[in-house]
Amino acid sequence: MLVVTGAAGGLGAAVCRELIAQSWRVIGIDHNEQRLAALSKELSQYPFLPLVADLASPELANRLREARGGDEDVFGLVHVAAKSKGDDIFKLSDEDWNESIAVNTTSAMLLARLLAPFMVARGKGAIVNVGSPVGIVGARKPSYAASKAALAGLTMSLARNLGPSGVRANLLLPGAMITPLTEDWSAEKRESIANESFLKRLCKPEEVAKVISFLLSDAATCITGAVMDCTAGSMFGH
Repeated sequence: MLVVTGAAGGLGAAVCRELIAQSWRVIGIDHNEQRLAALSKELSQYPFLPLVADLASPELANRLREARGGDEDVFGLVHVAAKSKGDDIFKLSDEDWNESIAVNTTSAMLLARLLAPFMVARGKGAIVNVGSPVGIVGARKPSYAASKAALAGLTMSLARNLGPSGVRANLLLPGAMITPLTEDWSAEKRESIANESFLKRLCKPEEVAKVISFLLSDAATCITGAVMDCTAGSMFGH
């Protein structure tokens, strides 16, 4: 069984589809009930369990325990969910800062802490946290960039903590993708962002999902503590 957060978003849904195609059982967590219901309907013939939950909620761990129904066969976690909140340093509120850290970083820690013992018990498992290039190069919104930088530090620490038990942890940096959040971009904006990359195009969620699937698979058993650049080369255009 794998747990995927942000399951109803563009990348999260692509990850769920890809993992199910690889015969995984998936619990998909998302706060958007309508989009998650649509994904659940699409995947109704497959072992997909939707869980509507707010990642910043203190009840998240209990909700996930209930959803698992006592099933301890947990192999891994894919943390896709993220929230871009806040403004520049002059206008940044404490509320937006705290919410960014809670959703983007703290929830990843809480879920890893909850699920890691099951992976350790089976002597095998994998965690993939989806970060962002802005965690390295910064952004206009310090809250988002800092939360993604913290996620990188968390991932490397998980790799150190869990490696002796056979559990791997890696960070994936996606580039700009065509998703429901970006489909309303103008053609000019898409072209401008695409031209910042070496491939001169935007990434597809399905492409990134395949890399995540690879990192979870037996083909990547020696990869841990790695930063996987899936930005089509746009990291260097930031």
